[in-house]
Amino acid sequence: MRLLIDDVLDLLRLRVKPLAVYQYPWWQPALLLTLLGLIASGDTAELGGNIAGRIGFMVLFTWLETVFFTRFITFWLRLAKGELTAPLFGLVVVASGLQFVEPLTSWLPDDMAAGADVALSLFGLVVLVNALSVVSTVSRLRVMLGVALFMPLALVLLAATLSFAKTAGWVELPADMVAMMQEQGVAVPASAPAARAK
Repeated sequence: MRLLIDDVLDLLRLRVKPLAVYQYPWWQPALLLTLLGLIASGDTAELGGNIAGRIGFMVLFTWLETVFFTRFITFWLRLAKGELTAPLFGLVVVASGLQFVEPLTSWLPDDMAAGADVALSLFGLVVLVNALSVVSTVSRLRVMLGVALFMPLALVLLAATLSFAKTAGWVELPADMVAMMQEQGVAVPASAPAARAK
């Protein structure tokens, strides 16, 4: 686990090792990914008072997003003639390590917190794109395009996961989230606030 943490710190300094280095025992990236979902659940107060449900939703979504992104970007890089000598899953998980500090922005005033969130998101994107580019020998521009193409799919995945979590009674959906899900064409449970209002 110490090696994995060291690799997180190296990636944050834009130091990328060969892809073979990021092949960890399965439980290490699994634990890190679960912790990332747990941490992200702390910023979901708008989803109701069911804390266990909110944690379950964010852990599920974090896992699904990471697995789907890894498969998508692997396909994209191979399409671009990328040289992938091993699976990308461990690298993608480790490159997400910056999310551990994102909750700290909640201590800042609202305007500063919003700016810090944007800066962290952009830097996290730089870390991910740089890592994928180096290990695959695909240009950063093409990697960035692949990441951008995945973003609409991530929104659909988020909407579908929210819909499942609402149906399971894990979360309550605010009206703006219901509207976003309906725009994505995802069926919203009839008990959702916006559906009742209609």
